[in-house]
Amino acid sequence: MNHRVTKYILLTLIIASYLWGPLTSAFGASTNWASITSIQDKTSNTPVPIGQPLLAGDSYNLTMQIDVPFTQSGSNFNVSLSSAMSPSGTQYWYLLTTNYGGYDSATFTPGERSILFTQVEGKIQLSVLFQIPVNTTTKQALGQTYRFMLKDYPVIQIQVTGGSAVGILSLNISDPSIENYLATTNQKSNVISAGQIDNSYESLVKGIIAQADVIYSLGLPEKATDILNVINTSNFPPPPNNSLQTILIGAVVLMAVAAVIGFIMFFRANSRAAMKQSEIDDTRNQLAGLEVTAARYDESFAGELKRLRDKLEEA
Repeated sequence: MNHRVTKYILLTLIIASYLWGPLTSAFGASTNWASITSIQDKTSNTPVPIGQPLLAGDSYNLTMQIDVPFTQSGSNFNVSLSSAMSPSGTQYWYLLTTNYGGYDSATFTPGERSILFTQVEGKIQLSVLFQIPVNTTTKQALGQTYRFMLKDYPVIQIQVTGGSAVGILSLNISDPSIENYLATTNQKSNVISAGQIDNSYESLVKGIIAQADVIYSLGLPEKATDILNVINTSNFPPPPNNSLQTILIGAVVLMAVAAVIGFIMFFRANSRAAMKQSEIDDTRNQLAGLEVTAARYDESFAGELKRLRDKLEEA
């Protein structure tokens, strides 16, 4: 019995010795050695608040801190800039902490995408200069440009000897068209509470915003912004006594048109346009009839409907 126990203990120790290395790496991978100290937009020469998206096409100076929690004999770690980013200049890494014990000037390569350090406990501050390519947020299909924000995109990665990731800096990447849509959405969402438009139009305003969001999610922020711009004080006069009827008709008309536009764009973008020309013509005729009906109640709604119907004919 004692012999079996001894054998079991020895076997356990042998297995543990093999597992200790991978377990240590896994533990290291569950931590994040890197944190952002500051970001400066070099294109606009303005600081970027932590958490705000970076813009495709702009150049940045990102300062980070790396906290190495323990010394590991014979181990190194690499700090790497994503291959999707464009380096700025012949040197784009700058070491701000020159007394770090793991720094070796012979192996420090500030003009390459990845820099190497020996794993020694301590703190390092680094800056990296890079540009985000202007097409980072875009996709092309059937001659149309689609724009999507990239969420939690890994810009900087830290890996120790053996390949385990121990640090990552992920950022959202946007572009001016996307940011303009988001800002416009925020503005239009507050027109009722700000008293710019009568609150009897609240359902209509929310409906238009919802339809614009559908178009935005398809990767068309510019067209979604066009839909949002329908929401302005000139299109929403103080409602007459029969305002409820006017609102309902206007809401149905505008939301239907926006939905049809989004529906056609979606199918064209994915090469699955199943609507026949005759069906599109029928839809246009129906919308023209709705335009005449809407004109009986509110000329501004009818005019806006005509403008949107013209867009539908161009789609």
